Amino acid sequence: MNYYNEYTKKFYQGKNIEILQATGLEGGFLTFNQARLMGGTIPKGTKAVAKLIKPMFDLVETKGGKLEERLTGRKFSVFHVSQVEFNKGDK
Repeated sequence: MNYYNEYTKKFYQGKNIEILQATGLEGGFLTFNQARLMGGTIPKGTKAVAKLIKPMFDLVETKGGKLEERLTGRKFSVFHVSQVEFNKGDK
């Protein structure tokens, strides 16, 4: 099964694959802004199919005053390409 970002053409990895498998959809996914950049629109009322996680590292100060790197994440919503309406010639 292949799950990739339609805009960047990069494949998703790790926990995001499990999240996308649960949707029952395969192929390309886009964020709202990526769909717009590609000339597509997402119809009003359309719900995102998944919330994926972008892993990030943050510096956190411990009680001892030392800085420690901790893995955190930011969530972002994605839509399947079948939910995006493209004009003829786009994509």
